[in-house]
Amino acid sequence: MLIRLRSIADGVWRFLRETHIVRLAIMAVKLWRSLRLLSIALAVLVLGCTSLAGLSARLVFVTLAPASPSGIGAGIAAGLVGLVLLELCAVVALAGIEAVLQLAHDTGRHRSGALLTLATILAAAGAAGSLADGAALSVTAWFSTGIAAMLIAITGWFQRAYRRPAWRGFRDFHADVVEARHFLARAAHDV
Repeated sequence: MLIRLRSIADGVWRFLRETHIVRLAIMAVKLWRSLRLLSIALAVLVLGCTSLAGLSARLVFVTLAPASPSGIGAGIAAGLVGLVLLELCAVVALAGIEAVLQLAHDTGRHRSGALLTLATILAAAGAAGSLADGAALSVTAWFSTGIAAMLIAITGWFQRAYRRPAWRGFRDFHADVVEARHFLARAAHDV
């Protein structure tokens, strides 16, 4: 009996390791030692996907609960919607990361830095606009402010790490991009 339970637990763990959200979380853990800021960005991305899926599942449950007297059907539907949306959000996040890495590989460090700075300016302007709208802070205002803060931190790190050769932590941009692409490829096939 114990062997069967262990086999079931092992199968569930293998299934979970194949999901994209767990791959994102494992990447965040693996990056913690070498690149903490990017690890935090990935962890925030995982938390964002999880909260989006949770809020959507809650909305589905609240919508379907009056039609389901026992709540079992609404709970099953909400669980499925939450899982599907969680995985879909993680897939989109990984595709976005791969697209950004491809763009960085194709354009080089100077153009990538300029694009990152432009995205940071636009995010900061959007956050300032959402904060100036009203006295009560909405979810959109918090979300845009968080994105702007994360982009400001990443832009500052990028400027120090890739644009200032005198800094002791100066890194080779092309080698890092190639290493990140290989890291994603390994994570996609073997965790």
